[in-house]
Amino acid sequence: MARTRISSTDLTALIAERLQRFSECPDGFAIAVIPDGESGWTVVMNAGKRRRHPSCARRIERIAKQLRRVYVLAED
Repeated sequence: MARTRISSTDLTALIAERLQRFSECPDGFAIAVIPDGESGWTVVMNAGKRRRHPSCARRIERIAKQLRRVYVLAED
């Protein structure tokens, strides 16, 4: 199945929207989507936030895994 092309900005917004549904992620949790040669794209976040909120970091990884099946990062 062909995956849909999406910009990193739109993908970041989509992930942030999904994070709002879960209580383990505080409001304003900063993330960014960057290109990754291995999987196409990856989500990065502040290391301090990752350590303070490990359940949120795991949630972000699960969301990213789901979205990687659907979306591929559009080239600029």
